[in-house]
Parts: sequence; structure tokens; C-alpha cells
Amino acid sequence: MASNKEKKDIAQELQYSESDYFTMTDQNEAAKHQLVSLLKEKKAILMVGAGSSKFAGFPLWDELIRKLRNDLTPDLQLPANADLTVCADLIKDQVEREGRIREYYKFLERTFQPKSKRNNHTEFHCVLVKLGFSGIVTTNYDIVLETAVGEAFSQDRYWRCDPIDLCLLKPYRVFDFLRSLSPSTDHRWVLHLHGCFGNSERIILTRNDYLRAYGELGANEKNEVLNRILDTIHRKVIWALLAMHSLVFVGFSMKDEFFMRILKVVQKDFELDSEPVHFAIMDYTSDEDREKTSLILRHKGVLPVFYHVPEPRSPNGIPDHSGLERLVFELADSVGISIGSPTIVSLTRKMLER
Repeated sequence: MASNKEKKDIAQELQYSESDYFTMTDQNEAAKHQLVSLLKEKKAILMVGAGSSKFAGFPLWDELIRKLRNDLTPDLQLPANADLTVCADLIKDQVEREGRIREYYKFLERTFQPKSKRNNHTEFHCVLVKLGFSGIVTTNYDIVLETAVGEAFSQDRYWRCDPIDLCLLKPYRVFDFLRSLSPSTDHRWVLHLHGCFGNSERIILTRNDYLRAYGELGANEKNEVLNRILDTIHRKVIWALLAMHSLVFVGFSMKDEFFMRILKVVQKDFELDSEPVHFAIMDYTSDEDREKTSLILRHKGVLPVFYHVPEPRSPNGIPDHSGLERLVFELADSVGISIGSPTIVSLTRKMLER
């Protein structure tokens, strides 16, 4: 638990009063209730990050960069504590200098291609896509969500869900996706903001890739985000999603510099201050972690809903994120969703009995 002095320091840093800070703690159940109400309206957009695909065996960002280096440039020394996008640039630059850039693209395609027709997603993903969203968006390169939708919605008939790749330079398809967003959407598409495995040459992974897609996101000497013209398709689409819909982030670290700065631009454009507009399902290990994350996200207009991750039993232990699965199954129970047989209720009980 953070000390009173630490709480005051965090609150002051984020421009909250001390009383505001203390009222933010222990409100997880209230935030969960608000999220359930939003899901029942079927107006929210599901925004999925790599933490979700990890359940299906796909790598997180740090794991991807580590494997990329080990497989393609094992002798390359990466700077300690460097931004992952910068590390990716260093790896890609070396491979390109050595005339092996095709290996880089093949690596990405093979890493994120479907594992098999029947083993590309888990029951967790089927439940997630059934929660009641008006659309599905992801920064992932895999098609875990598409195959999950295909299973979750098929039942007595064939159901196909296709990826729409924002990096593929077919804006008319993205327009069709945006116009399709409604409570009655049938999830025929998943929008991939940062590319898809089949178009690996346009995937956004390195720092230069981000700059190509987003351009420089300016800030003044006080590190305040400046309004910028929406001069790239990525800025326009993300701005539109954030301005027109409530997003629910799942498996998303909320540390993507470019994405989060556009979130601040939307706040500034509409003078939203810290008014909660979006939700993020987040993990925490200690109460101090939860409190700090809560303050940071609320300052950005995002209401967190937390699940607990126990401390690993060993220094190199893998964190246990089964709490995310249990929370998603709990949300499904709350909105009255079932997926064929067995029902979500019985599946939830099985999860809780693990």
C-alpha cells in the first residue's frame, strides 16, 4: 500500500487533490457495475491488445522483441532499458544492412499466422467477443478474434469474420467498418490498427513504423499535448473511435505512447478533463500498483476494472493472469450471455474451481 506521502506526491503529479485520490480507492465493484451497464447497451467497442492473444500462445511485445533478436540478430547488443520500439528498429536496421530483410518479414508472418483451424483461440476469446460490443478493434497482428467470432457465433450456421487491415491502404474498407458499428452489428470484421500477419511488410512494430503511421506527436515545454491536424489515416481513425464510442481495453497495457497521446488530444478537443469515457481491464499485484494505475488512467478519462495477479513464486516465474479469464466470465454472467452448452455460468464455476 502506498504511504500517505506517496499518495500526495502521485496526486500532485497528476493534478488531483489529495481528497480526490482517497475517493478513488476501493471502487472496483462500482466500476465493474458501470461496465456491465455499458455492455448491456451494446454500444461499446472492444479494443484488444497482446495480453489477450497470450492466452492463445502468441507472444507479448517484450517476448516478441527478445525472440526477434535471438532468431535474427543474436550478436546485436540492445541498449539496457531502451524502448521496445527502438530495439525493434535496431534489429530491423541490422537485418536490412545485411540484405536479409525478407527474413524479418517472414519471421513476423510465421509468428502470428493461425496455429491451426481449431486451435487458434480459447474459450476465453469466444466469451470475450460475445460480451455485447458494437465492434471489435485490435492492435494485434494475429486473427485470434476472427476465429473466436467464427466459433462463438456459428452455432447452427457458418459464420465468417474477416480482418480489415488499416495498414493495407484500403481506406474504403475501414470506412465500411466504421459505418457498420452499431448495437446490432454482426461482427463480420475485426479492424487491425497496426497491421495483420499476412501483410507483414506494413506491420507497425518499430519506432520508425510508428512515425510513418502517426507522424510526430508534438508537446510543448510543459509536456502538454498539442492539438495537431488529423493528417494521417491512423490518427483519423483512432480519433474517430475515441470520440464517437466508449472503448473497453482488454489485454492492452495502456502504455502505447502514440495511442495514448491521441487520447489526450480527444480530451483536449472536447474539454473532457478527467471525465470517464472509456474502460480498461487492468491487472495489479499490489495495492500500490492498483492505486497508481487508477490515478493515471482516470486522469486520461479511462475507468479501470482490476483483476489480481499474484506475485510469481520465483524471480523468473510466469505471472498468473487467470484472473482476467475469471473476470471476463463473470462479466458474461452479469450480462446474461451463454455460449451453447455448457452455459457461461457452469464455465465460470469451473474457472473459479481451478
